[in-house]
This record gives sequence, C-alpha cells and structure tokens, in this order.
Amino acid sequence: MPAKSLATLAAAAVLLAALLYLGIDRTPQPVESGEKSLQRVLQAGVLKVGVDIPYGVMEFYDENGKEAGIDIDIVREFAGRLGVEVEFVAMPFDQLFDAITGRGVDIVASAVTITPERQQILRFSEPYLDSGMSLAVSAGNDSIQVQADVSGKKVAVLRGTVGEDLAAKSELFADAEILSYQSNEKRMADLLSGRVDAAIVHYLSTDDRNVRLVGTPLSQSFYGIVGHLDDLSLMAEINAMLRDMKRAGTIRQIRQKYGSA
Repeated sequence: MPAKSLATLAAAAVLLAALLYLGIDRTPQPVESGEKSLQRVLQAGVLKVGVDIPYGVMEFYDENGKEAGIDIDIVREFAGRLGVEVEFVAMPFDQLFDAITGRGVDIVASAVTITPERQQILRFSEPYLDSGMSLAVSAGNDSIQVQADVSGKKVAVLRGTVGEDLAAKSELFADAEILSYQSNEKRMADLLSGRVDAAIVHYLSTDDRNVRLVGTPLSQSFYGIVGHLDDLSLMAEINAMLRDMKRAGTIRQIRQKYGSA
C-alpha cells in the first residue's frame, strides 16, 4: 500500500479514537427490526422527559411558572416534529438516570455530559451542545480573582454530575471544602447569598450579571440527550432531528434566544 494511503488511514484511525474517547460516536447505529421505542412514544401521543429544573439557561421556570430554556425548547421541537405532546417530569439530577432505566421517562434532556462510563448503561444522542465546566462566583465576590484562590474556600457542586467528580479528583480543589447539593436552585441561592464561595457550573447565560466566571473553563464537555440503552429507534429519530435542526440553524437560534452565543 502506498505510504500516502497508509498515512491517510492512520490519521483517520486517530480521529475516530479521539471521537470515541469523547463519547462522540458518529457511526450510525443499526436499529433492530423488532425494536419499538419510537412506535411506543408515537402511540402514546406523549414524550415524557426527565429534567432537573432550574439549571441556568438550560432549564428554568419563566415568570408564568412554565418550563423554559435551551433544553426545553429543543425537546418541544422534537415533540412538534413527532406530532406528540411533551410532558416534563422534574426531579433532582441524581435521580434522572434511574428514571430512564426504570422506564419512568422516555428521555432525559437536562445538560447531561456524555462520558464513556455513562454510555455503558445509557444511550446518548449525538452531541447537541458543547460547554466547558467553569468556576463561578457571585458578581460581588472579590475574594476569588483567579482559580487558585479557591484554596480554603467552600465550593458547591451538584450531586451526581461530572462537576462533582472533577472537584473530587482535581488538585485545584484539594484544599477547598466541597459541598454537594441535590438541589441546584438551593446551590445557586447559597452562592449568591455568600453561604458558599464558589460553584462548579456547566453552563451560564453570557449576560448573567449575578454570577462571574473565573478563569478559563476547567474542562471541555459535550451534552447529549439520554435514553434507555435498548431504545435504538427512538434515539435514531432524535439524532436525525438533531442533525436537521443543526443544518437549519434551529439550535443556534434557540441558544441566541437565551443569550448564549
């Protein structure tokens, strides 16, 4: 085989390995002929979606008490294209995966990071949003100017998230007091009131004036829609809708609606 062809194949192999490591498997997934998860949703006429509300601009309640946010709008677009209603089932983040495996919901759309460990027990869509985890402080907090200033400080994380894992493993937080919260609403309220000094967050609106990000992102992450490991046809349809929404600029418009570039 010519050297040029060998080099091309080697480069392709490296790219595929990198994508798989990040949990971004671009290979179309085969759908078994007897698999009926999509049919189940269509026949029920409703798509049940697990969410942890509120979580920044990803999901929150608007002034009328109605669900809103980037994830919420994306799911409503799914439901519209499928011709079904959508039912949001709110629960703490650390209960979302059990809701999927226990068939309490059809999918989860709640700023869930794709990881190889999670892919062993759950089925993820293609990435629909990229967002690095960041260190956040209240806008009036002057005691943390650089990330190293978290030493000896109280840092809030959300239970069951990649941010909680990062805080436990990173040397940056070795001398910080890590506080794990089940409720993100309580966590952010404590951040703004000064009960905690900082928080590890996945996503923030670019015009949030109550919170300030410190330094560069702590890590790179990709969000995916989550389904039951067996639900091949439903996830295949979600992937098809996501690809079409990306091509049409729909996801970009949703991000811009909530102040995200």
